[in-house]
Amino acid sequence: MRDFISKIAFLLVVAIVWELIRLTGRYPELLFPGIGSIARTFWMERADLLDKTLFSLRIIGIGLLMAISLAMLATIISMSGKVFAEIVSNLMAIMHPLPGIAILPVAILWFGIGVRAILFVIVFSALWPLINHFYTGFRSIPVNQLEVGKNLGLVGWELALKVMLPASFPYILSGLRTGWARAWQASVAAELVFGAAGGQGGLGWHLYKKRFMMETPGVFAGMLIIVLIGIAVEYLIFAGIENRTVRKWKTIIN
Repeated sequence: MRDFISKIAFLLVVAIVWELIRLTGRYPELLFPGIGSIARTFWMERADLLDKTLFSLRIIGIGLLMAISLAMLATIISMSGKVFAEIVSNLMAIMHPLPGIAILPVAILWFGIGVRAILFVIVFSALWPLINHFYTGFRSIPVNQLEVGKNLGLVGWELALKVMLPASFPYILSGLRTGWARAWQASVAAELVFGAAGGQGGLGWHLYKKRFMMETPGVFAGMLIIVLIGIAVEYLIFAGIENRTVRKWKTIIN
């Protein structure tokens, strides 16, 4: 919570500096709107912004769940044998450096201009960092911990849930953080570059429209929501999970 409050305080400082720069009059209002203009736009368009935000979060949630499921499947397959591990590693070496936005033209050719194309980009963007962290996490489990679990009679899913999952959870959590960030960026970028998904759209579509109509305060209002959601997810969700799991376990062990 302290980190979250510090980030909000930093945003307030940035807003004050922004307003001081605007008051110098060196930049036109069209390109450098005041905080008051952004706040008014934010309030007047709150219903539309809420709708766009929920649309973005819904489509990102679906895409992220799909990516997590595929990443878990790929991790299980890669741990089944050396050949499968090499196949997954080679795929990661090829696909991981490729930006998700770069495959959007292919997604449009395959799925058309719609939600499915955006979902494909989200899944592609989040999948590879998830596989990388999941695979590294399960590979890093100490052998002695597995042996202790087996000696206690744990096998199959019990061994996975009670030994393997806690031991690899720091890597899994890191993968989820990276996957969420990549999915969020991919969704906004795809809509921002190519417009709405089949007549609908989220925050990226909002930025696209406002930029096209030169409504600069609306652009910054949408950007503010994106920043606030990113901070909230990182410091209220992921940091909270980390404090209740990884850091708590380290304290108990020490």
